[in-house]
Amino acid sequence: MEYFNYSTVTKPSSLARKSSASKGYSLRVSVELKSSNLWSAPYSPYQQELFGIITKFHEDDGLNFKQISDWLVANQYQTPRGKTFTQSHCWSIYKKKNSSIERFSREYAPVIKDMSIDVVNYVPLD
Repeated sequence: MEYFNYSTVTKPSSLARKSSASKGYSLRVSVELKSSNLWSAPYSPYQQELFGIITKFHEDDGLNFKQISDWLVANQYQTPRGKTFTQSHCWSIYKKKNSSIERFSREYAPVIKDMSIDVVNYVPLD
């Protein structure tokens, strides 16, 4: 896991410049972010089309994977690697994409930890 230190403060405020005895304040925040939607599998439009057809026939029309593969062969569809469709190809596309959708649609709550305010002796140089 990577941690980044970043600040939008580029120069001290005018209040800090007026008094040479003033102290500066520093705020340190650590945020742990877990997200499943930072990466997605690179599905081609053709793979998306095949998954859409298989899902529609299986879930909406109630066809089994043998019937779906027969329809795809009859309509001259081929697998993404150029082979003739079988029921195991249909099942594999359906299963893998559904597990991918499930995995990438999980949500995590952000966690803020180790938040503290540090007082530092800061005297700006003019």
